[in-house]
Amino acid sequence: MTGAPVHGLAALTRLDQLPLLRPHTLAGGQSSYQRDTRGPGRGNHDWNNFLGVRGDEKVMLDQRGPGVVYRIWVTGFDPATDWLRVYFDDDPTPRIDILLADLFSGTHAPFLAPLVADDTVSSGGFTCYLPLPYQRAITITTNMGRYYNIGFHTFGPGTPVTTWTGAEDTTPARRAWMNAGAHPKQPSGEATVAGVGQLRPGSVRTIFEADGPRSISAIMLTVPDVTAARTGPETAEILNGLAIRMYWDGEATPSVDAPLGAFFGMGRFGSCPIRALVVGLDAADRLYVYLPMPFRRHARIELASTGPTAAVGYLLRHHPLTGDLADVGYLHTRLTATTPSVAGRDIPILDVTGSGNLVGVTASYAGRPDRWFLEGDERIYVDDSGSPACHGTGTEDFFNGGWYFARGPYTQPMSGNTAHLLDDGAARIAAYRFLLQDAVPFRRRIRVSIEHGGHNDTTTDAWMLAYYYHQPRIRLVLTDILDVGDRASEAAHGYRISGQRWAGSRRYQYEGVADTVDVPDTGRAHRGTSRFVLRIDPDNDGVLLRRRFDQTIANQRADVLVDAKVIGPWYVAGGNPFRQWRDAEFLIPPSATAGRKTIEVTIRFVASALDWNEFTYWAYCLRPSGLTAPATPSAAGPRSNAPG
Repeated sequence: MTGAPVHGLAALTRLDQLPLLRPHTLAGGQSSYQRDTRGPGRGNHDWNNFLGVRGDEKVMLDQRGPGVVYRIWVTGFDPATDWLRVYFDDDPTPRIDILLADLFSGTHAPFLAPLVADDTVSSGGFTCYLPLPYQRAITITTNMGRYYNIGFHTFGPGTPVTTWTGAEDTTPARRAWMNAGAHPKQPSGEATVAGVGQLRPGSVRTIFEADGPRSISAIMLTVPDVTAARTGPETAEILNGLAIRMYWDGEATPSVDAPLGAFFGMGRFGSCPIRALVVGLDAADRLYVYLPMPFRRHARIELASTGPTAAVGYLLRHHPLTGDLADVGYLHTRLTATTPSVAGRDIPILDVTGSGNLVGVTASYAGRPDRWFLEGDERIYVDDSGSPACHGTGTEDFFNGGWYFARGPYTQPMSGNTAHLLDDGAARIAAYRFLLQDAVPFRRRIRVSIEHGGHNDTTTDAWMLAYYYHQPRIRLVLTDILDVGDRASEAAHGYRISGQRWAGSRRYQYEGVADTVDVPDTGRAHRGTSRFVLRIDPDNDGVLLRRRFDQTIANQRADVLVDAKVIGPWYVAGGNPFRQWRDAEFLIPPSATAGRKTIEVTIRFVASALDWNEFTYWAYCLRPSGLTAPATPSAAGPRSNAPG
């Protein structure tokens, strides 16, 4: 398992690459979430909020490349009049100009099913998973005024990406998605292990044990009474009473430890006809998981029972691994039970340090019959940023549905609503979503949570299972902090500024989970240049430069130079006059940083609504070797930017 991860259309058919770490890929999202969360009743008006307006076009996304848009979700548009346009690489003519109803119909090439789905298929939501790669820039606009979410990856400057043309062959990807439930083709040398395990209450049965390096490509289980025909809560006791555990390389605590219902995407409310790309119930009524499970030295997989006696049939497929495994993560799950939810606090899904990729979530809720708990927005924080990389518009929106899953249960390759039960004065909802080609990479830490209700204001029971690939080593190391406006810090970093327009201090809040926490900082603004020297580790694979800025000033853009060489544009579209702090990242490639102890960074103003402002810069080194991080450097005052 070697080489760089593929991107774009190729990523839709390369499940084998899911475990690969992606240090030079930043995941992000743009949505119509409400920016103003000040006070009661605000923060849930998650529609008709855009980055800006250009003539008759509302800007949904505006990015400088290179990158790939992987997911577009919308709901609530007028099918007769509402359209979507996509501009690539600064071309003034949109390469895509289409009615939203046509885009999601599944019959207008190249937007073909099952890569796209309308609200009858995705239970109230409209989804497009046709990748839209771009080399220099992408802008997506619309005239509709309702809900949207767009997910994307961005790469470091200079990363070669072939811009979307519309002539790409989507046949292999569509065929793979149409055959969801079938075992993906694997390399030669694959072996199988099969048997039947008799499990009594309190018993544990090992079903697989082998030395590596190898990778498990499939686990299939036949569980009594768990069939597509026998759905609903009568099978819940069976699925919740059996757990699967996976131990990698002799670890004492399993990396995967989950009830079968949650692990195979059904949730905790019983069997259902689920047919996702990587988990589900196949045509032979076998539970399946096709997430790759690589290991270096040893693997042990066991089933544990706390429920009724059951004879479980099992079949596992595995094959040898060759090549460098240094950048390969292990499959992990994290099960959290929040029973009940806490007022004013998100429901936690995942909080882990190290490096890896978030690839999926299965959720189960039991709460009010009006299902108000589904109003909650997801928030994903990556690598200690103070700003969420993704901030959604609602729980069912995250799971690709809409209007509280308006069409009832559904199953699609990437997402589904597996339980939709309204009885006993309560609602029981289960759903899954996988982020495969659109995985969320992290190098230092990831925090995933979701609101319950529009303002964390309703009580519900929630059970969350996160799927992720993981290495415990931190691959992003903080090596320097520049506190702009602090004379000692500026002197220590050789800070110089020309064309200064403002200097002073601000006390603001960040968007997201910490939107009531005041953070003071000093800074400057300019329409010229700022220069400063940052300490870095010469043993680096590039540098991530993070900046705290005042996003009251919208659409700030500058060119970044390192040691007088232009690296690329740094642009953040939109703004927020209500929660004004924002952190933004810029990837500096290793060609400009490798082997150097310091770099001189120049920020050269290009454009904005007013000026370019800067309050704090953090320099993080990407560490390919995963060595132990040195002590965190200090500035002239405390400078934590991670909320919570």
